[in-house]
Amino acid sequence: MSRTVVVTGGAGAIGGAVMQRFAGLGDRVAGVDVTAGSDIVACDVTDDGSVDAAFAQIRAEVGPVDVLVNAAGITGRGSVLDESPEQWRRILEVNLTGAYLCCRAVLGDMIDRGQGVIVNIASVNARFGGSALSGPAYAASKGGLVTLTRFIAREHGADGIRANAVAPGPHDTPMWQALDGDRREAILAMHPGDAIGDPADLAGVVAFLCSDDARYVNGATVDVNGGQWMG
Repeated sequence: MSRTVVVTGGAGAIGGAVMQRFAGLGDRVAGVDVTAGSDIVACDVTDDGSVDAAFAQIRAEVGPVDVLVNAAGITGRGSVLDESPEQWRRILEVNLTGAYLCCRAVLGDMIDRGQGVIVNIASVNARFGGSALSGPAYAASKGGLVTLTRFIAREHGADGIRANAVAPGPHDTPMWQALDGDRREAILAMHPGDAIGDPADLAGVVAFLCSDDARYVNGATVDVNGGQWMG
């Protein structure tokens, strides 16, 4: 049965790969991002009015949301002393508050219909505390996203809603390519192999978590990092 799937950060490499994967499964897919495009609804995920308007448009044009994937995110760099309060707030707003607002926009309909799946794209940094390579706000926001996922799973499992997170390591995205060579080498030095992930493979993990094969998986965080973090 075709589902309505919404992917935040749909214009990004990971969000775009997730959209392609669900479209290939025959689902009705809409992305949200700061700039509108083909199958992308313009939305600032940090603004509750923008989020409400975007999801109202999707609901009217595509249908009630069956699957939400929160892939919108930005990164930082440095220590607590290096990262300014403005940078801290901005990263938390996009990565964590944005996911909260989008979850809030779909949970009512999901509860009413007795079904729904949410997958939040966290990070390996949520597992080991992060480093100056990503900055404190990024690590904290992704750790908070894991906890938000667990809260939704615990609170709304009885409503027929599942929520899980994916914690990727380095993947081949513009964000990765924008890093200088020394920074990429430092990240890969924490990795038992010498390869980075493919967003298309990550999208496959997300699709699995939204499938009936994963119907008993709830509140989990799935590590997709090639062994960078093992626990």
